[in-house]
Amino acid sequence: MRLIHIRSVVLGGTLAAVAMVAGPANAAQATSTERCQDMAARFKMTDVRHMSPDKLESARRQANHGEKLCKSEPEVGVKALDLAFKEIGVSPN
Repeated sequence: MRLIHIRSVVLGGTLAAVAMVAGPANAAQATSTERCQDMAARFKMTDVRHMSPDKLESARRQANHGEKLCKSEPEVGVKALDLAFKEIGVSPN
């Protein structure tokens, strides 16, 4: 009886440790995804009438690429969107 109790305590501790490690990673992933999607939405609302057509097309391609990456690789998507903002001369924040 005592062995079963010890085993369940060890198993419970292991599961708690795994949850503590996995929890922040999932939260960070959600935060990156939300930030990426927010940046994509802000890019779409940014006034770009002052841009030359060539530069604007390049920035839009970069932003579209970043927006697609928001779902699979949000950190990379944020970097791509940051480059798109820099290309149009606007701060991403």
